[in-house]
Amino acid sequence: MKPATLKLSITAACLAFMLFGALILVRSMSAGAGSFAMTLGAMLILVPASVMVTRLPRLWKLQSMTLNWYQATYPQAIQGGQVACYECGSDRIQARKLDIQTGHHGHFCGECDTTLYYS
Repeated sequence: MKPATLKLSITAACLAFMLFGALILVRSMSAGAGSFAMTLGAMLILVPASVMVTRLPRLWKLQSMTLNWYQATYPQAIQGGQVACYECGSDRIQARKLDIQTGHHGHFCGECDTTLYYS
């Protein structure tokens, strides 16, 4: 799935759940329903909102700070196809798996541990 499509589908799903939760909450408040329906409505609003506030910006960052971004932002750190750290100049670049769900790897400087880009 393309990154833009993934972000849009996550946003659409979150908004749909939030709308459904708002409908449940409004109906339960107007009907004088018990606390279960009100809690369910509130949870259907709060959980997707927290996903949108915490997870989507991280996904956006992981998908935008790529090697192409690094080359465009720090052209002095690329010498003959060899990637170096923009901070200390070291060419000891290490990769670590960051997120099991998205499969992203972070590329870090082996000397100063500066985050360089994601793939």
